[in-house]
Amino acid sequence: MSTFERRLPYFIILLAVIAGIAGFWVSKTMFVPSQPSGEFKQLRGTLLYPTPRDLPAFSLTRADGARVDAGQWTGSWRLVFLGFTTCPDVCPTTLGTLKSAIAEARRQAPQARFDVSFVSVDPERDTLEKLGAYVSFFSPDFEAVTGEKAALDVLVRGFSAIYEKVPTGSGPFDYTIDHTASIFVISPDGKLVGLMRAPHDARAIAADLVDLAKGI
Repeated sequence: MSTFERRLPYFIILLAVIAGIAGFWVSKTMFVPSQPSGEFKQLRGTLLYPTPRDLPAFSLTRADGARVDAGQWTGSWRLVFLGFTTCPDVCPTTLGTLKSAIAEARRQAPQARFDVSFVSVDPERDTLEKLGAYVSFFSPDFEAVTGEKAALDVLVRGFSAIYEKVPTGSGPFDYTIDHTASIFVISPDGKLVGLMRAPHDARAIAADLVDLAKGI
């Protein structure tokens, strides 16, 4: 056996080591995983978006007849919920939860402002008078808003939410409405910053609002 043949296994081992080192270096310098541009942040009951979103240029009508647009949803931490007055369960339950949550948040952070807007996605049946009376039953501080379908669609799409009329009979008003049950969170500077998914808990909502108001 020649000297080269005797040394061949050592050359193979050396080449393998060199290749391994080179591969490790390449993997560290060329294939470093890219960092995500942003991540959702989960609070107790609130999912915060990586980047706050601008509100769409919507124009709706408040129960008192005044116009409501994105520029008026500023200056407070605002929770927006979509629904309708003849909703049998989710809407009244959520509004009752929000009443308790807002009261607790105001108690813990009296220096902050917290508001609620209930947006009816059933303008055919929810007149301004009916809508105002319904929402005031839960709290006279809550804002009641609705509008024509085209105007509602602008806001709903901006929230990446949905609603759909579901017939329950043959009459023109024989229907219910399936809709997104999340609560949408708007910051004092008028940005959509996150949402609260159902089921909703008043204590979790209040705690999240207080933390948001403190900048946590």
